[in-house]
Amino acid sequence: MIKIFHHSVDIGAEKNPLISILLAQRKSKFPTSDELLLDSSGPITDLSEYSFLPSLDSIRILFIEPDKKSQNKDFSALEGEVLFQSQRPLNILIQELINNKWVTISELYSNNLKDAMDMIKSYEIDYEIKEELPIYPGGFVGLLGYDVNRWVIPLDLRHTPIPGTLLGVLWRAEAWWIHDRELNKLHLVCTPDHDWKKIDISKIMRKIKFPKIIERIVPDSESDGEHARKISRIQDSISKGNLYQVNYGRTWKGEMPDHPWNAFLRMKKINPSPFASWLYVHDHGWAVSSASPERLLKTENNIVKTRPIKGTRSRGLNDQLDAKLRLELISSPKELAEHLMLVDLERHDLAPICEPGSVNWSNWRIEALSTVQHLVSGIDGKLSSGKNAGDALVSVFPGGSITGCPKAVTIAAIDELEQKPRGAWTGSIGHIHFKSNKSEWNILIRTLEAHSGPDSWHGTVQAGGGIVIGSIPSEEVEEARWKAASIIEATWGFRTGFSSLPEKEVIMLDVPNMNGPLSDIKPFINNNFNKNGLIYRDENNPKIKQVLLIDNLDSFTENIASSLSILGHNVRIVKGRPQIKSEDPYKIIDYWLKLFEPSHIIIGPGPSKPDKSKITMGIANLAVQGKLKINNMVIPLLGLCLGHQAIGQAVGWNLIQSPLGAVHGQPSLIRHDGLGVYSDLPNPLLLMRYNSLILISTNDRLIETAWDESGTLMMGLRHKVLPIFGIQFHPESVGSPFGNKIIRNFMSRKPITISEKYAENKIN
Repeated sequence: MIKIFHHSVDIGAEKNPLISILLAQRKSKFPTSDELLLDSSGPITDLSEYSFLPSLDSIRILFIEPDKKSQNKDFSALEGEVLFQSQRPLNILIQELINNKWVTISELYSNNLKDAMDMIKSYEIDYEIKEELPIYPGGFVGLLGYDVNRWVIPLDLRHTPIPGTLLGVLWRAEAWWIHDRELNKLHLVCTPDHDWKKIDISKIMRKIKFPKIIERIVPDSESDGEHARKISRIQDSISKGNLYQVNYGRTWKGEMPDHPWNAFLRMKKINPSPFASWLYVHDHGWAVSSASPERLLKTENNIVKTRPIKGTRSRGLNDQLDAKLRLELISSPKELAEHLMLVDLERHDLAPICEPGSVNWSNWRIEALSTVQHLVSGIDGKLSSGKNAGDALVSVFPGGSITGCPKAVTIAAIDELEQKPRGAWTGSIGHIHFKSNKSEWNILIRTLEAHSGPDSWHGTVQAGGGIVIGSIPSEEVEEARWKAASIIEATWGFRTGFSSLPEKEVIMLDVPNMNGPLSDIKPFINNNFNKNGLIYRDENNPKIKQVLLIDNLDSFTENIASSLSILGHNVRIVKGRPQIKSEDPYKIIDYWLKLFEPSHIIIGPGPSKPDKSKITMGIANLAVQGKLKINNMVIPLLGLCLGHQAIGQAVGWNLIQSPLGAVHGQPSLIRHDGLGVYSDLPNPLLLMRYNSLILISTNDRLIETAWDESGTLMMGLRHKVLPIFGIQFHPESVGSPFGNKIIRNFMSRKPITISEKYAENKIN
């Protein structure tokens, strides 16, 4: 086992030591060497304690777009159609640096990103770890572009990269320079014989010059009108119940006046950021300059953390206006909906690789950057036994803050709207070390992607935001301009935006307290997860006492499972909309009932209408006929949102677009009858809604049990005789402070015996 060499150096007042080292390396090796810098700048916070410079002189791994597969007929995700398609294996080239040239030593193929990460793990160097360090040599560092998402969620997309496109790159880093920004100290960690041991830091420190743009260029972009029309298309789809939020990205592109490295330096000056990065792949003419403020993922000491950003206001011209805009941000139903929806989504994404019940919304704050200020939350969990940092990356990639919700549907909708691959933008740059389970990845927003041409570089900048039902198209257009402004200025010298933006000091602030019912919505940490129930996602241990949870492509299903687990129940998640076209749904349901013998069944929420899930409608039909049974015992059934709608449709009730409009991600007051799942609960209740459609009763086979604050929209139902309940809200959400009590009340219902004659006479 190889020992790690560790050496530290005091550097006085030098603020950019890693750039000095990089420039010295470039002087001796440029232009044949690749480059990567993870550069934290701005105020020193819990997000920006260290900057890192890796050596890229060992192994390089390239992710290459394979040949295209034949595609299915035209379909529209915005109309609720989502098609899955197994992807051609991802091409992976393993290269070694020999005589200053990258030579391919192996070509591998991977069916999914999980398998790819396992392959990469086998190339890690096994160092002896004796001390705690921010990062260890022998692991990997690099970039995964957004378009790798098809090897996480195998969707049939139309606008994929051309075959042979470089989708991502990872280098094995056998040495790291670490800049401890708080102590202003440099650390070198490497193999005992690495060349970087010979570097004399005192001779290479230099003052960094920030080059000015000589020639200003106006990049090409779509018109504001076209941008606004796409926002309206998204809102129309939300109104139909096909999705909840989409993160549409607008593009600016054009020839660049100088090298992308200069753009990176200008970004660093204009927009200092905790997760800024520079990447250059010499032989592919590919450069990425990023001033990202957002962390996708951090793993350390078996704790997994993600820190999504959603909800935006500009900075104010003075301190008073700045504070007013922050209060406006946290008071906006639209911004709060965007943010809480993302918190729910990221909890869902972390849950499969964490101990059941250990995922928490741990904190939130306002991060005020130089030109914009955001709502930012922390979500974390304890990594499950047998899971590693690679599993964590696969679980959250690509980040929900840059796709939307539900994730699978919105990735397809983004492809339909943007009509091109995203490339590096909204992918991630970061590092991973499997043995120590240390990793950290950003989300590549506020990012320039550049490709070299015969005479100049050509750049692409993209920016956008989360579009929800409450979005105002003109405001969303300007928000995209705000977000792109500093990057476009650093790249082309062109200032975008309808209004001038102040440039202010970066600060971190607590979220102001809210009044009224919303005051109950706040981060909460569950430390008592050692007695939680288990969560199964396969057919192992089939006869354990369990709840059967039907997953309908929603991005909250895992949160429902976690709520059940926290209450001490075992959960089995099965797919209501399988990726492969399935057989007769009633055969599948019968198979599950016989194999798992569930004590309860929950039909989970999902996009579109119940008829998109034949299994969901099959369960609802059996239930209302008294035929959802095991050993002649009728199984209690709870339908959430889509499941609630399926139960209503199974008795002939109508499903329509809500006459009061769609509500997604908004905590809402719900009035109820105090019976069944509402026993011993306050009235009204604050509960999170995600719905565009509502049921209208047309007969008396079911009883209405809950309503919105207006009293006109049905929010709950139950059967007269059978243990069947439906709710048009999300009890598992962070926006439902009393939600677990509703789930507990449902779980207190027991299977019942009912004769066929009684069922025939009393149920229908």
